[in-house]
Amino acid sequence: MKNSLLQPFAYFQEKQLLLFGLVIGLLSCLLQLTTHTRIISILQLTDLDQSPTFLQAIADYAISSIVMALALFIFGRIINPKTRWIDIFNTVIIARIPLLLPLLFDIKGYISDKQKVLIQSISDPEALSNQAELTPILFFGILVLLLLVAFGYYLYQGFKTATHLKKTGHIIIFIVLTFGIDLLTRLLTTLY
Repeated sequence: MKNSLLQPFAYFQEKQLLLFGLVIGLLSCLLQLTTHTRIISILQLTDLDQSPTFLQAIADYAISSIVMALALFIFGRIINPKTRWIDIFNTVIIARIPLLLPLLFDIKGYISDKQKVLIQSISDPEALSNQAELTPILFFGILVLLLLVAFGYYLYQGFKTATHLKKTGHIIIFIVLTFGIDLLTRLLTTLY
């Protein structure tokens, strides 16, 4: 069990990873319909006054996953010409799973509403001392940081497994490419 969680790309077959990743991605798109959150790129969640549409959620997920996978696939082919598309695509959709978990905390706008109250009360020090409002936000913030680390771990492990990544220069390019593509997908999702 521990190996399957820490090394899913070495433990499971590509068809299993693809099916699991797509099912979780679809569930996250459906879950967004009950939240005030829109996942506009891999690393960006946006608070809304209302739920995104299902078409927006699907388009955001598809565009950000495909663009990230395409960029990593091209880079992977430069590193190792035997890199396969399915391995890179699986890496992206499986690595995204930890970043989809924060949606569970925003059902019916729970965290979004707490964040709005906190932002509005910044100028009032007494309002900030209200632990009932501050505690869930602090817990959520720590959780999101841990989930970002999990995303980075899974993305790196999957890419390393798919391409046999070894050189430090390639690792630096991989990190810069990941952030660059995330920024690009943020721009793409503003077009619709």
